[in-house]
Amino acid sequence: MDATNQTHVEINLNAIKANAKAIKEHTGSKLIAVVKADAYGHGVIPVTEALQNIADMFAVATVAEGIELRQAGIQIPILILFSPLPDLAVDIIDYDLTAAVDNWILAEQLNRVILDRNHQSQPANKLKAKIHINVNTGMNRCGVRYTEAKKFIKELKSLSLLEIEGVFTHFATADEDDHSFAHLQLNRFHSVIKDISDIHLLHIANSAAAHTIHESHLDAVRTGLSLYGIYPTKKKSIQLNPALTWKAKIGWIDYIEPGETVSYGLTYKAQNRIRIASIQVGYGDGYPRALSGKGEVLIGGIRRPILGRICMDMMVCKLESADKVTVGDEVVLIGKQGNEEISADEIADHANTISYEILTNIGKRVKRIYK
Repeated sequence: MDATNQTHVEINLNAIKANAKAIKEHTGSKLIAVVKADAYGHGVIPVTEALQNIADMFAVATVAEGIELRQAGIQIPILILFSPLPDLAVDIIDYDLTAAVDNWILAEQLNRVILDRNHQSQPANKLKAKIHINVNTGMNRCGVRYTEAKKFIKELKSLSLLEIEGVFTHFATADEDDHSFAHLQLNRFHSVIKDISDIHLLHIANSAAAHTIHESHLDAVRTGLSLYGIYPTKKKSIQLNPALTWKAKIGWIDYIEPGETVSYGLTYKAQNRIRIASIQVGYGDGYPRALSGKGEVLIGGIRRPILGRICMDMMVCKLESADKVTVGDEVVLIGKQGNEEISADEIADHANTISYEILTNIGKRVKRIYK
């Protein structure tokens, strides 16, 4: 049987659009919609097409992701969040991408490519490359150190074919209860942008800060997780709607006797005669193996425990003897069924990870169906 008939996710594009509008209304800022990693597993082309008239800019992680959007016909600005390697400068210019810059080598190469393009075109000197300066205010994974950023920006202005459109940094702890370090980062960022009047897109707020740190909203907010209806913090100041539901089907039903075991390693042993069902989804589809023996699924609107180890293509759950279910019946892994709901956050908690990883790990063989 084709795997796409066994498990699929349903993506509600209207929910994503409503979330984007709610974020803009709450913050009063422009929206840089973060669609990296295949729009957090939701499918980057349908998502960006749905948001074209709402988002002011899209943000991706790599040049390849940006090219994919351009080739799909996406016209609005696209920011590469992490400084690309200098040898990708030609693609950045040719596909009209906006690079985050945190080093002189990339800046010089972009300027050189633009100069070459202008020499090839008429009239000459008509192009400039828009860039955003990535400032390191304490996260320490990329960016120009905040104590050196003013000097770096001043020196960049000697490269006449570069247009510094934006300056940004990234919070390390905005999703935590203690915002003391986030405010330190915000103060450091303000020390960089103080007295800068010719740069018109200052941004620092991620999804968590959009909810909780009003003074960080500035000219634009960069939201990813919240677009897809998942709260990054306990504070829920914006009404969001989850966009993704993950479903599978029952593939087999039987009974096992007392003392019999289930799945690899025989880690589950039945104490009584019980009814079990296999579900045609596994870690090969991105469902966490870490939920073996402790996760739950929804069948008929009722939570059913996963028994034993989750396999690459299947898992087994416990049924009640009176359950009126049959092969082919729907199982919900993430989402609502009846009055019950299993969220991506719940899955993440059981797997000792974060919802970002759960969403982006949903595999390619899980068909996406858009509503």
